[in-house]
Amino acid sequence: MSLDDEARQLLADVMVPRRRARPRIAAPFRDAEDFQIETPEGKIAAWRLGSGPAVLCVHGWEDDNALWGPLAAALREIGVAVVAFDLPAHGFSEGAACSPFIAAAAVGAAAAALGPIEAIVTHSFGGPATAVALSRGLSVDRVVLIAPPRGRNRRWFKHAEDRGISIDVVKRARELYIAENGEFDFVDAAANLKPQALILHSADDEQVDWGQGQAIADNWPGAEFVLCDGLGHRLIAQDASVIARIVSFLTGGGGG
Repeated sequence: MSLDDEARQLLADVMVPRRRARPRIAAPFRDAEDFQIETPEGKIAAWRLGSGPAVLCVHGWEDDNALWGPLAAALREIGVAVVAFDLPAHGFSEGAACSPFIAAAAVGAAAAALGPIEAIVTHSFGGPATAVALSRGLSVDRVVLIAPPRGRNRRWFKHAEDRGISIDVVKRARELYIAENGEFDFVDAAANLKPQALILHSADDEQVDWGQGQAIADNWPGAEFVLCDGLGHRLIAQDASVIARIVSFLTGGGGG
């Protein structure tokens, strides 16, 4: 197999998330209106809770709408509408693969179909996906990024290392990916993003080093960075004190 063949196989592998055996719905969305929204990768499953301007929630890699149960419940209590969806190739959504660009198209489609959207809350991989959508013209007032990676394909190297694939293959895969999609670095893109931003990270994040969130915040005009500890990569999105801080920010009270 040639280097290019190996690189394309690696690309195909790292774009395919593992699905849960049984898709799930966060409790607040079980009685919400559900939708099937067309995207270039097939239909995505989405839910809208409440009417009027809404907060759009974008989950991370190999996760789903269930991440947002506590936040959706907190927003519902104060009368703020919430929209959530499963990214392509995740949860109840169709699709065989998901890249930040595929995910960005889904973010844009969900916002267009279920708007008005006045704010977005993201976790992990949902951060760069939303940044791509914002760079392509999606407009909102406020953005919350929880544990965002800057998008430098660290997962590709881990995938290759686990399978004994050489670094040369990973580097060639990146070259092919950039040639087909263009290059996107969240830190560089942040300098041109307009929404008011709150970025939260936990110092003990085992998947995305908190320095990546700090770097994004440093380059995003006016962004506030909050460093927590003891909440890891996923728990931070469901922690009560973090949710209170997010709700305060989304409703105009600031991050503190």
